[in-house]
Amino acid sequence: MTDNEKYNHRLLQIKSELGNIPMPIVTIFMNKEMERLPHILEPEEKIIHAVTGNWKGKKHGLLTATDKRMIFLSYNLFNSFEERFSYENMSPLCCEQGMLYGDIIIQADTRVVIKRVNNKNNAASFCNTVNTLLTRLTVSGNSGNAVPDSEDVYRLLESLGNLREKGILTEQEFAEQKKKLLDQL
Repeated sequence: MTDNEKYNHRLLQIKSELGNIPMPIVTIFMNKEMERLPHILEPEEKIIHAVTGNWKGKKHGLLTATDKRMIFLSYNLFNSFEERFSYENMSPLCCEQGMLYGDIIIQADTRVVIKRVNNKNNAASFCNTVNTLLTRLTVSGNSGNAVPDSEDVYRLLESLGNLREKGILTEQEFAEQKKKLLDQL
């Protein structure tokens, strides 16, 4: 398979993954960002969620969460911008919802706010999806945080409760994850 064929195949995979996220996004204005993803993502890296929004209120782009990290991409006629976030030192995401839009607050090495996410429900869904992954990483010991502080544990418990209420986690799964988190306090 040629490099061009590999790229096209990976791009089709990415578009399919973006189409399967819990709250689909309109990607018509994100073509350049999507075309860049095959160059950034590892071959087996899977997209778990994505939203469009404004980096610190300025650069409009695509925030993508994968099973390994988060990436913000912004490309326009005059410049490009990429930022990558490791899950290792990341606190649970926070979501602030307005009437139409939502803001996603990322606390990793620095604090970043993705403003005016394309839909307030997409912002909440994105945060819940990433926080579920962070919970799994923390509980399984794959996170860089050796011992989460009590505030992180309480945020993770809140995220677990939200997932149980939405039917994403069963009562048994919730109880198991809750016990593991509480044992860390």
